[in-house]
Amino acid sequence: MEAGGVGGRFKSSPTGGVGMKKAVWKYGLLSGLVLGVLLALTVPFEHHTSARFGMVVGYTIMVLSFLIVFVGVKHYRDVECGGTIGFGRAFGVGMLMMLISCACYVGMWEVLVATVEKNFAHDYTENMVKRAQHSGLQGAALEARIAEIRKFEVTYSNPVYRMGMTLLEPLPVGIVMALVTAGVLRRKPDEEIAGAAKTEVV
Repeated sequence: MEAGGVGGRFKSSPTGGVGMKKAVWKYGLLSGLVLGVLLALTVPFEHHTSARFGMVVGYTIMVLSFLIVFVGVKHYRDVECGGTIGFGRAFGVGMLMMLISCACYVGMWEVLVATVEKNFAHDYTENMVKRAQHSGLQGAALEARIAEIRKFEVTYSNPVYRMGMTLLEPLPVGIVMALVTAGVLRRKPDEEIAGAAKTEVV
């Protein structure tokens, strides 16, 4: 066995937190770039597909983009942490990458709302009004429902509210992916030693 062979695998990178920040920004922005670009590419088709199909496509895009976070955490574990990482640290690093990705998603939607999706809130409101009119409600109940729906268009014009609503779209998926990533990639030092010993025996 080479001197420091197994033990050397557990030495953290001398860059410390700098290495983590670099990995977080690199993979977070890469995931966000993929997420934002795919979001923009699907916008032209949103009026030609059903809401259910659009939702499936949207969440599929989120999962695919968050796979880059998985790759990023694995890179951080193998390069910066010497091949070992606890669940908490893996989850924390994954969450940071995921939040950067989600911020890119929100930013892209803000760009789209200011350009090609200027009428989104109005079109959405009118669609919901039509649904209410065909829902079987009548009289005061229908009027109250329509009035409630129309409040959305006014509220959505508030950028803080709008960005918060947009963030809630990818956030739950991102949290689940960060948890799964941490669960899959966590590795204790003794597990690494066992793996190295098996390799050397073979």
